[in-house]
Amino acid sequence: MQEKLIELPHAVCPYTCMVNGIRDVYQWRTGQRLPDEFMMITSGMAGFVYLKHKRAKPPFMVFWGQSLKQQYKNLEQIFGLKVHINEGRSFAFALKLVKREIDAGNPVVVGPLDLFHLEYRPEFFHKVHAFPHFALAVGYSDLERKIFLHDCDLPGVQELSYENLELAWERDEPGYIRRNAVITFSIPEEPLEFRELVRKGLLLKAEQMLNPPISNFGVPGLRKLAQEFPRWEEFLREEDYRSALELMVMYANTPPTLAPEINNFTGRRKEFSKLLMELSALTGMKGLTSVAEAFASSGEIIRRISHILLDWLKGERDARGEVSRLLFEVAAIEEEGYLKIKGIYH
Repeated sequence: MQEKLIELPHAVCPYTCMVNGIRDVYQWRTGQRLPDEFMMITSGMAGFVYLKHKRAKPPFMVFWGQSLKQQYKNLEQIFGLKVHINEGRSFAFALKLVKREIDAGNPVVVGPLDLFHLEYRPEFFHKVHAFPHFALAVGYSDLERKIFLHDCDLPGVQELSYENLELAWERDEPGYIRRNAVITFSIPEEPLEFRELVRKGLLLKAEQMLNPPISNFGVPGLRKLAQEFPRWEEFLREEDYRSALELMVMYANTPPTLAPEINNFTGRRKEFSKLLMELSALTGMKGLTSVAEAFASSGEIIRRISHILLDWLKGERDARGEVSRLLFEVAAIEEEGYLKIKGIYH
């Protein structure tokens, strides 16, 4: 074919680009509505990862969510999806794969994309590099040399030239995903009932946070960071120390940025709390209300930690001595919250 467009409903949900296209297709194919943040949170956001690697820049890295590939594995486990990532190939190969899947009636996720090259995003186009971004490819036209996309931040179908797609798609995100990635996925013919999806999703999240496969993840990772943070400055060179603090603060914010005016430095706990309140109303599980309040509280402590670090980075007040105690508070609150979830569903 020279062109094709798959028409399907699109739900706008900002800052959920990795999973929003999958949610669009899941709702289209199953007829089952999912709350806005449900896939994003249950797949691993509002989590915790503390990475240490001598050769990394910076050597210590804190993220408030899972890696992309782990997110997709979690979606497979919760929703019964089958997800495959084809990455690191040539642009020509990747585009051919996208078109082949669309010809077969299957939208696919494409990324990692640099918003600097997306002409349908004028606030970024040739102005600001923002990376990585993902979108759902729903069509193409070889005649116009364009790909058609659903973007989590915008309604309707967006158009992107092949030339700008190639530029936006040419960069690896080390340790995350390689360039020209095409994420194909299939939806189960018999989806689980919504209450069962909620049960599976929240229990998986609780298990991964309470008993992670690596002690630097989840609640144990929070406690390890709390213990080690006071000695970071001793172990790291000044440049690496500042970079490590910037990264920790940036990924606590939604979207990831150091801009204090956005001030959503809650490690996505604010969104998790809101989701739990919605799930309580939708499923009648009243116990989720108190869990929602707990995560709202831990999110505010993460916000406080972030502002302490921002103040120091700007050469202002130095209250870094409080950070370790506050991290221990977050760990205690979230441990209790996840134990409550297990109690509700076991």
